Amino acid sequence: MPKVPCAEARRRFTRLGPDDADRYADHLLRLPDEDRRLRFFDETPEFLIQLHAGAASADGRIVAICEDEGFIRAAGELLPDPERPEVGELAFSVEKDCQRQGIGGALMRELIEAGARAGFERLELELLPENKSMLSLAQRFAERMETRGGHLFAVIPVPRDGATP
Repeated sequence: MPKVPCAEARRRFTRLGPDDADRYADHLLRLPDEDRRLRFFDETPEFLIQLHAGAASADGRIVAICEDEGFIRAAGELLPDPERPEVGELAFSVEKDCQRQGIGGALMRELIEAGARAGFERLELELLPENKSMLSLAQRFAERMETRGGHLFAVIPVPRDGATP
């Protein structure tokens, strides 16, 4: 995968569309192996990344993305928890050279607003304890942190008044 610069002046935030699966897969495949492990909780072969990107662009979940010159550089996913319809599940990926620039926070705010429009009562972000970047993001927005089965869960309230943190 080619290295793509992350230029703040050219960033654009939008939603993933049905024709964006290949670009989304390319973004996920540009993540270093360790970042993909932290995102998917295990080593994830390329074909599963391709399947995930295809599903994300077609199954109705909300995917907010940060683009730079046509390349997806970061993404946040919001999908309903199949067992708890009042809960939306979150997942994020930000390429290394785009981290610590406020992109994760911008995507989080976008997804909290989307969660409010979708009628969720709260959002949950599952992460591994060693994922320090995601832990920092989660702690800025979480009402509380929980531990379940060795993973951390950030419980994020969805404001009813439309205001986001």
